[in-house]
Amino acid sequence: MPIAKKKDIPAEFVNQMKENLTKSPETEVPVKNEKPVEVYQSRSENIQPAYKAPVVSQTSSEKKEKYADVMNVRLSKGRRNEIKAFCTSCGITVTQYIESSFEFFAREVAAGNISISKGGITKIN
Repeated sequence: MPIAKKKDIPAEFVNQMKENLTKSPETEVPVKNEKPVEVYQSRSENIQPAYKAPVVSQTSSEKKEKYADVMNVRLSKGRRNEIKAFCTSCGITVTQYIESSFEFFAREVAAGNISISKGGITKIN
């Protein structure tokens, strides 16, 4: 795959990437209906209580929505490389491979041609 030169990248895309890579600020929200935490600070001989309200860090809900449709698949390094090489030779992405495999197996199971279980895939005669 050729490497894009800076002049070839549209300014709109660069701005979008900058926005995506900036961290969203975390807001601190005090927890309601809880007693304050008592912290003691020592000053030479005197011990004076200092009160601090507990706070909970809360991030924006955008992060949750952004990754709502992500599925993690764990594979050994060798198996991952094997699948990537196969997909590359077929000219498809790994995502397209997984989606089309699911559609194929769903059709075959519905037609009664195969059976899928914990033990693997079995062809039905």
